Amino acid sequence: MKPISRASGRSAVAASAYRAGQCLTNERDGLTHDFTRRDGVEHSEIVIPRGSGAEWALDRSALWNAAELAEKRIDARVAREFEIALPHELTAEQRLELCREFAQELADRYGAAVDFAIHAPQRASDIRNHHVHLMMTTRKATADGLGDKTDIERENKWLSARDMPSSQMQLRDIRQSWEQIANEHLARAGLEIRIDHRSHQERGLEIEPSEHMGVHATQMERRGRAVSRAKLDSETARRNAELIREKPEQVLSVITGEKSVFDRRDVARALHRAIDGAEAFQSAFVKVMASPAIVELQAERQGPDGRVLEAARYSTREMVEIERGMVQSAARMGEALEHGVAKSHVEASLSARAFLSDEQREAVRHIAGAERIAAVVGLAGAGKSTMLSAAREAWEREGYHVFGAALSGKAADGLEASSGIASRTLASWENGWSAGRGELGKGDVLVIDEAGMVSSRQLASFIGAAERAGAKIVLVGDPEQLQPIQAGAAFRAVAEHVGYASLETVRRQEQEWQRQASQEFARHRTQDGLAAYAEALRVKCGKV
Repeated sequence: MKPISRASGRSAVAASAYRAGQCLTNERDGLTHDFTRRDGVEHSEIVIPRGSGAEWALDRSALWNAAELAEKRIDARVAREFEIALPHELTAEQRLELCREFAQELADRYGAAVDFAIHAPQRASDIRNHHVHLMMTTRKATADGLGDKTDIERENKWLSARDMPSSQMQLRDIRQSWEQIANEHLARAGLEIRIDHRSHQERGLEIEPSEHMGVHATQMERRGRAVSRAKLDSETARRNAELIREKPEQVLSVITGEKSVFDRRDVARALHRAIDGAEAFQSAFVKVMASPAIVELQAERQGPDGRVLEAARYSTREMVEIERGMVQSAARMGEALEHGVAKSHVEASLSARAFLSDEQREAVRHIAGAERIAAVVGLAGAGKSTMLSAAREAWEREGYHVFGAALSGKAADGLEASSGIASRTLASWENGWSAGRGELGKGDVLVIDEAGMVSSRQLASFIGAAERAGAKIVLVGDPEQLQPIQAGAAFRAVAEHVGYASLETVRRQEQEWQRQASQEFARHRTQDGLAAYAEALRVKCGKV
């Protein structure tokens, strides 16, 4: 993050023109900034807060001239910029969808207009150097123009007086939001790689991370001026190799941050990011694989011809203990019959919703049971939200306080809008707990939506928190829809151990063949799902 301020001789109009590759005139000083000849701008777009009525701000010149004219001080901050490296493994379309969702998240959170430009790698730069510049207004965008300062621009004294997080805490929350949204998009794209907003130091790792090589650094390297940088990288790789020889579990911590079960290729991939040179790599690989922290879960399986049919699978003793402890905790909560709901309350809630199917009704009765943990497994579109709305009403009739949580802000908002359950992200819940706020109590029910995307480590912490507080936890999701974003199939393990209600009938489509096709897609039988649409003449072919 960096400010765009007059104190450093910068203007929002010039900055936007450069990032978007356009020609804009700053009405405040009369200067024209023409960057129409620059290449590398893959896409540029402005998003405004939903429901704000600030459509005027979609005009780039009008927006940033308004931002300049709204500030009178000679040292005023006229915009706030976020520069983010994008996963190069995503396609151009996927990168655009990711950036658009994050920009909308910022716009809705702060009531600001957000102008983003995606830049592709230049000829002289690292081919992986896809990145996005997001410029956010320092004032709220309204139908009548730019209004009050956004919360992140306020002084910490002002924020503290209103019991609001400091600007630094807000920046950390923004980084967490990027992590959640980016990882959700990576999972949707079928990619196993994940990002972590925390530094290695925050994660307790001594391994030095590789650095993002910007265009200027790469151009210097091309001109033969990268001696100091090469020396630095070589020194970093040497220190990492020495550290791995002494503490191989450091590499395992990096890997299990992404997945709880891994193979030899995952180890090699992590080592390639940390060290250089064939000899150093081989030495480190042997050391890591010989670490007592590794547990072999499945031996390599070979065919009669010696060809590897299935690679050996590993985990760490720490992850095995985390998942074992989570299942044991879930088992104890399943036996604790302390959160029952009177049958009259359940049936009153159901009778008010005559449109519910039999399986939805059974799901409500299941999760309204006395057990302190429950699970619902259902395909997308099978009516989980409608069912949860009925369950919420039954719990509230009994006097319980019902809360919701999800990995992403979008999912949390969707849960709240569709079921009426007040919801926040898992990260928001954890932040509150670390600050001593919002702890669960005995009269609480916590519903975690899209639980199949939650890592083993994080889900274990929530189940543990609910058990210690005497609260009830309800896990909802589809274990086949998406693989977990970080590590482990935690939801599947818990659901299979404590039992679950199942919703299998897709209700979003009106026709039976469409519902059947959706089930095929959800179960990863893509060819069968597409065949149904092709048979109904609903497939159009075009150039990609």
